[in-house]
Amino acid sequence: MNVLVAGLDGLKMSSSKPPSTKIEFLDDPETVRWKVSEASCDEGNVSQNCVLGILRDVLIPISELRLERLQGRTGMSLAEGQGIISDQQPFISDNAPEGTVFTIKANDRSVGKHYSSYDEIEQDFAQKKLQPTALKAAVADAFNRLLAPIRKTYAESEEWQAVDKLAYPDSD
Repeated sequence: MNVLVAGLDGLKMSSSKPPSTKIEFLDDPETVRWKVSEASCDEGNVSQNCVLGILRDVLIPISELRLERLQGRTGMSLAEGQGIISDQQPFISDNAPEGTVFTIKANDRSVGKHYSSYDEIEQDFAQKKLQPTALKAAVADAFNRLLAPIRKTYAESEEWQAVDKLAYPDSD
């Protein structure tokens, strides 16, 4: 069964809610950063934290799959992922040690760290070793890396733009 991903307001994600409560495929990088920066993420609170939820349910699994693919451990076909032209690197820094699934860069209140599991991130957040600003910046950066090839393909495709215009006509 798939996990129900909460919106940036901490409640069920829905297309009928305001755009500020969800990250959309075509959101520009600044919009993604703004939306994540405004999301509910109280220091030390892990039970009602939509940023941690999105990290746990979306970004960490993608990063783990990318690591498996790079290491040839997908358990599927050796050809899986071949021919993909977009960035398929996990959400880790270049100097991350083996076993890292997510890197959070240092900022003025948090020390940067390489994490090997979501549970480590949650523990550091609960103990206030990881600050909301550093967590939010890492989540926004990961989402922007994830969405970059979608935005690029859309910008280069007149067909995609025409279909988008037909599906979502201006409300003017």
